[in-house]
This record gives sequence, C-alpha cells and structure tokens, in this order.
Amino acid sequence: MVSRRQSEVGAALDRSSARIRRNVAADSTNGRNRGHSGKKGSGEKDERLRSGPVDAGPPPGEAWGIIGTLVAGGGFWGLVGIGVDHLAGFGPVFFPIGLVVGMVASLYLVIYRFGARR
Repeated sequence: MVSRRQSEVGAALDRSSARIRRNVAADSTNGRNRGHSGKKGSGEKDERLRSGPVDAGPPPGEAWGIIGTLVAGGGFWGLVGIGVDHLAGFGPVFFPIGLVVGMVASLYLVIYRFGARR
C-alpha cells in the first residue's frame, strides 16, 4: 500500500521531470528553436571538420624581411671593406672580405630571427 508521503513525493517528481523535459525541448539545438539558438548548424560543423587543420603560414612581409636583412648585411660590410681599402691604400682586398663577412653574419641573423617558430 502506498502511503500519503510516497504519493506526494511521486507527484513532485513527475512535475519536476515534466518541467525538465519542457526546458530541454525548448533549449535544445534539435528542438523547434534551432535557428535562434546561436549555435552553428551541422553543415557548417561538417565543413570545418572536412577542411583539416588550418595553417596560418608565415606572417605577412617575412620574405621581404629576410631579403632585406641579407642585402643590408652584405651591403653594409661591403661598404666597410671599400672604406678600409680606400683608407689603407690597398686594391680591392677588403671589399670581398667585408662582403663575405656581411653575408655570413646576415645569414646567421636570418636563421636566428626567422628560424623555426616555437
């Protein structure tokens, strides 16, 4: 035999579960308010999954930064070599040395600055 207390608890549980079912149905993305839920549709989700990982690639202008560093390094140290040749009265001895030193130094700087991103 069911006591009065048990029937009250059972009725309360029925009301509570009915309220939860109504709220879930109203808020569910599969319910009638799907267009207003603010969530993406399954088609957009499928497109994101098919597209694979997104690679941002190098930052814009990185190639010009590398080229500029290489040209500036060789140019600067080449001009230093021309200046040393002119002041010391030598022929073109220090110009090629300065050019090579500048290119090696700028290549090291490019590898250090634009190398593998961590």
